[in-house]
Amino acid sequence: MNKKRILGAALALFTAMSMSAATYTFKIAKPIEDMKLQIHWCTSGEKSELEVQNGVAILSKNDFTAQYVRVYYGRAFAMNLYLEPDKDLTVDCNAEAREFNCTGAAATINNYLIKSPFAVLGFNATAKEEADFIKSSDSVYNANLALMKSANLPAYFVKKEEQRLLFKSYVMFPLYKSYHTYIKKLEDYTPTALYMNKLKELAVMDGNFLGYAEYGDFIMNAVSCQAFQGGDRAKELMAFMDANVKDAKVKSYITNAYAYDVVSRSGLDGKDELIAYFRKNVTDRKLVEKFDAICKQWEGLKAGCPSPSFNAPDINGKMVSLESLKGKYVYIDVWATWCGPCRGELPYMTKLEEQYAGKDIHFVGLSCDSNKSAWEKRIQKGDIKGIQLCIGPNSDFMQKYLVKGIPRFILLDREGKIVNANAPRPSDPKTSQLFEQLLEK
Repeated sequence: MNKKRILGAALALFTAMSMSAATYTFKIAKPIEDMKLQIHWCTSGEKSELEVQNGVAILSKNDFTAQYVRVYYGRAFAMNLYLEPDKDLTVDCNAEAREFNCTGAAATINNYLIKSPFAVLGFNATAKEEADFIKSSDSVYNANLALMKSANLPAYFVKKEEQRLLFKSYVMFPLYKSYHTYIKKLEDYTPTALYMNKLKELAVMDGNFLGYAEYGDFIMNAVSCQAFQGGDRAKELMAFMDANVKDAKVKSYITNAYAYDVVSRSGLDGKDELIAYFRKNVTDRKLVEKFDAICKQWEGLKAGCPSPSFNAPDINGKMVSLESLKGKYVYIDVWATWCGPCRGELPYMTKLEEQYAGKDIHFVGLSCDSNKSAWEKRIQKGDIKGIQLCIGPNSDFMQKYLVKGIPRFILLDREGKIVNANAPRPSDPKTSQLFEQLLEK
């Protein structure tokens, strides 16, 4: 009888402990109205979205394994934390003063994560020659390891942190090839075996490492560096993955990241093989649903579909709609005054307009500037031709066209139907070739 009572008491205690949840409290100085705090769980892939009331956001949770998380509060701040289901944590956040402090049972690890002056390698370091760049990368990792060892952290955490620091410290390493080519203004550059062997050594294909936020970016860039050889990128990536990536989790992660990015930016045209590859290698229900949703949105932007419309003011306040431009082809430039690549395309756009002056085509600039006066000042200079309109940063037109980055060019036919929802840029010779083909019809 006593044994039964003891067993019953132990079971009750275990149940109570398993039901108790750690509490994570975020105290935010000068909170932003209607801004929610987001927690991205690196191991599980979950996302928690918390309401901020009177500057405080609270989460109680016990149904998870200890793991790194990434915390975001709009553009005010982002931070790495390590949350454990049995340890409370309070984080005081003053983004304006760049002051963050943790208290509670999980404070030691998390103050280390958010306060440590981790060594980093900047963009300009890629100008170095290979041997010096590798040496600098190694020095950054060693410095971060020394910083961690001086922090008197729990042994169970140290093992995980050593691995995270590897990917954090070498984050620039797989980008060296492309950045070095750009910064040194080289026409072509092929890394030596010294660099490539080091990259292969670092790029371990292990899905367990996806529990580190830094690993995802690192391995994606490492695979891209090795796979892309100047041909069809999608085909090169798929061939490299099939030959070199055996871990199903890593293969799924890279496939999803690449396919979703490509389709969300440039649509479905010519993507059948990539989409089939996605279907074969990505089975996570949430990822599939997200990919299906973006594909469905792009279905309405295929060639021949009616274009979403716009109705926006020109520099004089006159409203101009897409419907008023029917009867001619319409070549649209979605741009902004603050966008360097957009400004870089403007001289090429001017040349196209001069080349096709009097022809059956409208050239339309749609500015997504939030600062309308900046757009007005730029247009008033008089060197930008065509029909210039301001649609602002959150227009329905941009949302329906899934504009994720600018400049973005769109080509419509005489009836306002889509010819190409992601048309080539004015600087691309293919643009004038396309115009010639269309104007012959």
